[in-house]
Amino acid sequence: MKTIKRITANTMSEFADKIEYAKANFIPMLPFVKMPMHDFDRYKFYSEKGIYLIDYIGNEYCLYHLYHLNEGDDTLRATLILPSNWEKRFEIIEKSIPNIKEWFLSEDNSKKFIIQSLEYGEIEYFPTLSHYLIPTIIRNGFEPKYRMYMKRDWSVPVHQADELANGFSPTNYSDKLLNNIIDFYFKNESTKNYRYFTNCTYEEFLDMLKQKFTINNSRFITVDNDRVVSGIIVSKESGKVWIDNFSVSPEYNGSGIGDCLLSETIIQLSKVCPEEAIYIYLNRDCHDAVSTCEKNGFVPFEFWTDMILER
Repeated sequence: MKTIKRITANTMSEFADKIEYAKANFIPMLPFVKMPMHDFDRYKFYSEKGIYLIDYIGNEYCLYHLYHLNEGDDTLRATLILPSNWEKRFEIIEKSIPNIKEWFLSEDNSKKFIIQSLEYGEIEYFPTLSHYLIPTIIRNGFEPKYRMYMKRDWSVPVHQADELANGFSPTNYSDKLLNNIIDFYFKNESTKNYRYFTNCTYEEFLDMLKQKFTINNSRFITVDNDRVVSGIIVSKESGKVWIDNFSVSPEYNGSGIGDCLLSETIIQLSKVCPEEAIYIYLNRDCHDAVSTCEKNGFVPFEFWTDMILER
């Protein structure tokens, strides 16, 4: 029997009461601590942008808030999972995660469902997801991906990488290279499964490649007939420079091309925007990329796990 019910604008008042109860009685999910800036009131008001669900587990319940980044986004994300009883949280979560999985597979049309668990770093939501969720979610068929943010320390000199071997060609973005870039990031299954791709849709990815800053500063390495084997997409937002999609085709791991590409990109950015902070996303199990970033002065500051269910 289905236990999950969707919360609508008409039933939001009941949801708001439960949020008030949580604010007053819920203990922070260790190891996190509630801070004054953690605003739970956002969930008291109905919004078409979010999906609000309640899963009744006997006399208890579990609240969910899910969302898509934008219209057309094929990935559903969880921002809130809140069991009603702290003392029974393990029991409630164990029983509720299979229900939310069933709901996703039967009621939602998204291709992926992501539940994030922050391990270390800044906290946007209280209570946030925590470590105890991870094994339960994995047992229910979600695949864990271990993510990391890094920020460049400008006091560290740029690593002097070895010169590229014959056959590799560094190149800037050009319209004629676009199809090969798309092939590399979206159609090459080995690359897709290995690298950490930024949270954007295919359309947003194309929009990035229309921005002047991205066009001027993104770089790639190609082989035979302009086939892309490594790439860095650079973007700028709110005074921060983001190095997105730092990827090397797995067949060229250990070749040094990623090291060379990142070093050249940092040198370029140091001339274009010497005062800007530079950030990068990485998969923690992409050891070559992590090592290359560390050699170029990037320091990790936030770690989390994306648990992903795909149809």
